[in-house]
Amino acid sequence: MARRIAVSGLKGGCGRTTIAVNLATAMALRGLKTLLVDMDPQAAATLSLGAAPGPEDATVYEALIGQESNLARAVVSTPARDLHLLPSAMRLYGAELELADEPNRAFKLSALLDRMDKGYSLVIVDCPANFGLLTLNALCACPEALAPVLVSPLSIAAVEGLMEVVEAVNSGLGVETRVTGLAPNMVEKRTGAHAALMKKIEGKYGRGILRSRIRLDARLPEAAAAGKPIQLFAPKANSAYDFQVLADDISVL
Repeated sequence: MARRIAVSGLKGGCGRTTIAVNLATAMALRGLKTLLVDMDPQAAATLSLGAAPGPEDATVYEALIGQESNLARAVVSTPARDLHLLPSAMRLYGAELELADEPNRAFKLSALLDRMDKGYSLVIVDCPANFGLLTLNALCACPEALAPVLVSPLSIAAVEGLMEVVEAVNSGLGVETRVTGLAPNMVEKRTGAHAALMKKIEGKYGRGILRSRIRLDARLPEAAAAGKPIQLFAPKANSAYDFQVLADDISVL
């Protein structure tokens, strides 16, 4: 079975999708055949990789609710070699209502990945910013969760909330998901306020904080708008290097 990691943060604007897309790319460029699953109805990861499924195209929505049995039809290639995408679309919003009364509704993604991850070494799931059935599916399908951390007090509270959610999911549904690491994102190393907050975060979470620091980089939104990961859009950008360090961290966990 492929290694599975959910990138989850219960706060909008923490750079969750940016980390999911560019970490998946960094791992794929190392030769790991990687599948990125976009579980966010806003489809930011899908758009960031240049995909735009039409109404007749299969997406994760059709796969989850059982409308698409040929899962290979739903997976698309990306600009990065060895990186495939199971895309999302706005219609994924309907899945929470359609699956609400289904038995084993929290394990739909897990069953889906059991059928399709044998050809991959790594699966990364980009979660929505809220805790609903889609995020619950991601946490039940992935033994590991990676949490982006903004260097801000509100983000610290969101990390604590995620840890509480993971604990509740584990005890309530009998899974064994763990928060494998916290990834500081949008770091401004030159400001004293950021340095002080970073020290506070490191003091609170200790070894849970990964070594990598994803710096604030204007090239990242430009890359997403162009439908490319930063490694292909601006390979010499600071953040392209930072994601290589993050990939190093994830590789040894």
